[in-house]
Amino acid sequence: MTEINFNGINGIVTESSPHGNYLVVQLSDNISICGTFTNQFQWTEIEDISSGFKSFITYFGFNNQSEFNKLIEFISNSDGYCREGEDKRIAKRTFCKYEAKIRDLTPDEVIQLIHYQAKS
Repeated sequence: MTEINFNGINGIVTESSPHGNYLVVQLSDNISICGTFTNQFQWTEIEDISSGFKSFITYFGFNNQSEFNKLIEFISNSDGYCREGEDKRIAKRTFCKYEAKIRDLTPDEVIQLIHYQAKS
């Protein structure tokens, strides 16, 4: 398995696009990111110097309404947001039943989310 450092956390690469335009990186049991080196998808450009990603999207996995409510509380206090239909979907990038696709978190906010989730 390939590892990549994202803002000081070693994550495991779980998926890669055929041309290497993006990587899916598992950072914790229920948090993954999808990072792009080229930003061909036109996501908001929030770079992470340690990984080399020009931009990324965060995926937060959850299994019940209580975990989802805690996520919504965190997002409301951060720079992130979920588009309609992306806040509670069947998990594709995490190992939980559901996941939220969170846009515009900074690398530091992703680390805060990992710590926030660990305390809950």
